[in-house]
Amino acid sequence: MLLNAYFRQRVAARQVVSNIPLHCGFVDRKSLSGWAICLMLCSAASAQPRCSAEAKLLVKPTETETAVAVLHGNKQSRGKVYLFDTEQADLLAQGVIVRIRTGAKNDLTVKLRFNDRGHNKMPPQAEGTLKCEADLSGDQELVSFSLGRDWNNNSVPTTGEEVYSALSAGQLRLLDWAKIAVDWHQVKRRVEVHATDWRAHPSGPLKTITIELWQWPGGTILELSARTMQGNGVEVVRQLHDLAEKNRLTIEQDQTAKTSLVLHHYE
Repeated sequence: MLLNAYFRQRVAARQVVSNIPLHCGFVDRKSLSGWAICLMLCSAASAQPRCSAEAKLLVKPTETETAVAVLHGNKQSRGKVYLFDTEQADLLAQGVIVRIRTGAKNDLTVKLRFNDRGHNKMPPQAEGTLKCEADLSGDQELVSFSLGRDWNNNSVPTTGEEVYSALSAGQLRLLDWAKIAVDWHQVKRRVEVHATDWRAHPSGPLKTITIELWQWPGGTILELSARTMQGNGVEVVRQLHDLAEKNRLTIEQDQTAKTSLVLHHYE
């Protein structure tokens, strides 16, 4: 076992060294101190997750038709979003979202969402595509890591045991890495959301945005969102505010993330 661990460390070190010329071409290869500094810098850089960003803004859902018209929305698509949690939202309380989407998109996704900027450790890679994204809404920045898998079943689970058994090995490892503690016997399908979205091309600095309407028995949400690179999110949030005000759309006072709003007002 120790020999295997040593071998893995040697392989990892060799991979890092092989990447050094890409990042540290200025280092004198004969200088051990130079190599050491470069290795430290490269290791620090690799520990930082490179995330895309999505700026979000909630506006009054009663103004959906107006928003689609004035923001030049088209390419409408429809689907359903099923959210799973306990009655007390124990998964959400630990920053975990488990959802199934059907319709325009068909997938089962596990998402880890953190609300502190200091949490910048990238989860271990797993099979599938591990997605990193920073969601900016109001004055909050939520960093999330998610892993999805295709969902081709005709039916959607209703119990925690069923959805747990449908998770991929990579998704289970992601939950294990995050040290999530939950009784899956208490998890169930909490809510079914009817989702409609439009691709919009408003005039101004934001050339493409998404208008998304969520409807469920407990309420309705209308969200404007725009994708960007991490670091530009605050500016794009401001541009969404300007866009809404320019087109006389009413901005919601509560800018809580959609999933949290639904799970706390699902009936």
